Amino acid sequence: MYDTHERDAAMHVFDQERWRAVWLALKTYPRSAAVGEIALMMHGAEGLPRRLNPVVALPGGTYARPRAGVRVRQVDLRGHTVKVHGRQVARAPLALVQAMRTLSRDSWVKCADSLMNKRVIRAQDLVEVRSLARRAGLVARLHWVGLVDGRAESPLETEARLRCIDAGFPPDDLQREFRDDDGKLLGRADLAWHLGGGRWLIVEIDGGAFHSSDDQLGRDAVRQNDLLEDGSLIVFRFRSAHLRQPQGLTDRIGRVLNRSGWHPARNLPSGRS
Repeated sequence: MYDTHERDAAMHVFDQERWRAVWLALKTYPRSAAVGEIALMMHGAEGLPRRLNPVVALPGGTYARPRAGVRVRQVDLRGHTVKVHGRQVARAPLALVQAMRTLSRDSWVKCADSLMNKRVIRAQDLVEVRSLARRAGLVARLHWVGLVDGRAESPLETEARLRCIDAGFPPDDLQREFRDDDGKLLGRADLAWHLGGGRWLIVEIDGGAFHSSDDQLGRDAVRQNDLLEDGSLIVFRFRSAHLRQPQGLTDRIGRVLNRSGWHPARNLPSGRS
């Protein structure tokens, strides 16, 4: 097998590197099944690091020495795999638990959010993830499961939410719809905090894939103007560059929340929003 390192213009360079790791692992051991990070990639998880740990498992948990940078994990996957792209892959809940050992908290939550948003896993699967993680001795990381929220529509949204949780002000709601008095949809907020008295702080996380064209930027501007028209909403927009310096994001949000006397909402108002 030869790697030509040719670029696929339709694929992001990071995804191309991730898929290269996946197929390098599976081609190195032709009878193997994908586990851990490469299994999550095959299930369609977003939010994985650029460089994956290529690990596979052989039938019956057979041992084999590492080759070409690929490691073999001795785990018997009988009854715990599904077929993806023609290859055996650890079921998504099991793959998440396996990846708990190698991924950071943020990457892991991004992957779990993504799989839940895509309906690869559901809420009941998180119960299985907790059980498997406990049996695997990963008790110290069980709290990661409580951070999963399938309403997040991108890894950037997950990252922004985690930064806010770490700063002490978890969003009151995600993907909340806001409507005018006639019921017209003005927009959905990626992250939202209720400030009291019908006032809200809205944070929009703009990813380049969906917010970079002139047409989309124009629609975003109109939508933001509609949201701000009656003065009851504060809207902040952040891009991926802002998340590389997360203190700027959390400081700005925190100032508004502190000034407004915000506290976590137990019962969110309906009505206009």
